Amino acid sequence: MTPSKSPPSASRGPDTSEARRYLEKILASHAFARAPRVQQFLRFVVEETLDGRAAGINEPLVAARVFHLDGSFDPRKNSIVRAEATHVRRRLRNYYQSAGGSDSVIIDLPPGGYMPFIRTVDAREDQPRTRWGQFAAFLSSVLPGRTTPRG
Repeated sequence: MTPSKSPPSASRGPDTSEARRYLEKILASHAFARAPRVQQFLRFVVEETLDGRAAGINEPLVAARVFHLDGSFDPRKNSIVRAEATHVRRRLRNYYQSAGGSDSVIIDLPPGGYMPFIRTVDAREDQPRTRWGQFAAFLSSVLPGRTTPRG
């Protein structure tokens, strides 16, 4: 695999066995336990990424492999993949705000695509994991004496 086609997490991500262990933990969590399609979606995109095929993950591929839709799938007429990706993102956010809050491996599915971002978080880092937390950390760094914006 060429560096240009490697997943964004390749340089600072966990090894594949550790990533798979955390994937299984996420899939067994309360946030994912009763959502088999969401589980299948997340498992598929993570496994494809870990197997070096992240660059090839696209909407028709997910439709075929996860939802068993044939070659006539038209993403302009059928939004099942986009809708399910939204559900995966929401469940991941819920997972990391609860049971996965102290995980050392983060699996994220950024909006705009289906390639997961898998990275290791140093347990000593006090790194915000939500957009609001990142924004608040940014404000703290540029506005001395203020840790949160005023409402």
